[in-house]
Order: sequence, then structure tokens, then C-alpha cells
Amino acid sequence: MLGLQYTRLALDHWRKWLPKMYREMRKDGTLNAEAQKASKEAAAQVASLMEAGYQKHEAEAVVLPEYILLPPEK
Repeated sequence: MLGLQYTRLALDHWRKWLPKMYREMRKDGTLNAEAQKASKEAAAQVASLMEAGYQKHEAEAVVLPEYILLPPEK
């Protein structure tokens, strides 16, 4: 289950809701690496929760806001 399935979701969300962070990481050349890192961490956490008995959608509801669907910039 470890993988990069959340990378595109992260990039799309960050571009729309965190434009300053997105631009800074893109300028620094760290955007893709950070999105992949977040995706791997999220996938690992989702897998762990699923092993503990969560359904996939329940695990994603817990994990994605922490790693992928970050709160919008002000």
C-alpha cells in the first residue's frame, strides 16, 4: 500500500489552497519531493489504521488532513 497515490492530490490541493507555500517549494525545487514524502507518509498511516480495523475511507479521513489536505493559507 505504500506508494505515491496521494502525490497528485497533494499537488493539486497545495496549488489551490496553499499558493504561497506551493510557489516557494517550486522555486526551491523541493515541491515534488515534498509531495512524494507526504504521499508516502500518508499511505503508511492509512495502511496502519486499516490494519487496526479502519475502513479505507475512515483512515483517509483521519490521515489526509494531516499530510495532504492541509488547511488553506490565510
